[in-house]
Amino acid sequence: MGLLDDAIAFVTGGGISVGRACVELFLKEGARVAFLDIREDRTKAVMSATGALGYVADIAHREAVVAAVNDAAAKLGGLTVLVNVASVMQGGRVVDTTEAQLDRMFAVNVKGYYWATQAAIPHMLKAGKGSLVQFGSVAATHPAWGESYGIVKASQVALAYQCAMEYAPTIRSNAVLSGWIEDSPASRLLQTIPELIDPILADHPMHRAATSAELAKVCLFLASDLSSSINGETIVADGGQTRTQGNLNALMQKLGPLFAADPDLAARNAKNLAAVTPDELLAK
Repeated sequence: MGLLDDAIAFVTGGGISVGRACVELFLKEGARVAFLDIREDRTKAVMSATGALGYVADIAHREAVVAAVNDAAAKLGGLTVLVNVASVMQGGRVVDTTEAQLDRMFAVNVKGYYWATQAAIPHMLKAGKGSLVQFGSVAATHPAWGESYGIVKASQVALAYQCAMEYAPTIRSNAVLSGWIEDSPASRLLQTIPELIDPILADHPMHRAATSAELAKVCLFLASDLSSSINGETIVADGGQTRTQGNLNALMQKLGPLFAADPDLAARNAKNLAAVTPDELLAK
């Protein structure tokens, strides 16, 4: 028997990294799974590899998210698990971040999580049970130099806490805060530049980043009955990163000059962001 037998899950950002790992793991554990991703190529790749029900949608667009969640619930027989993973990271220092960058981060990381959660709750109440998992970042509590992204990640924790108060005991609601992720398109480039990443990992208690597969297991724990008594909590899955983090601010301050001196870095970063599959992202 699997940990998610009889569960029906919906994952946002299911096209790559932690989102894809959740789709794969939840299916293995017996769940019926649907997901959405903004990229058609990634969506098709995951559907082909796993057989999960996929939707191409921008989580920032409420109508598209609600339609996807409702259609998935109709086709799969309900909904009992939501894992929000879709995310975008833009901007930099407070004085440098543009309105357009801030608007996009709020649209995806705040409104998008809100819309998906809002759409999922009625189905969970109808089912008589549910688990909401908001997957975020330690930037919510420990934003680094030039990491305006932290303010939108903090909102995801607040959303988890609000739902924990409003919908328990029928629905449990929790958050996960991750640190470095080895196979994340957003941070992959930094992890391939020794002068940037080596001091970080030297200072990191685990001396490595987590993998998406490892973080999906944290989401599985919260989605399953293994965590039946856990509600309104945040699991910090960063391998102890936030216990040190001293070298992170130094890294962030090096980024601007480094990109200015080497135009090829922007192209390499764009290639990482464009990756369709984990293998493509991690290729040397």
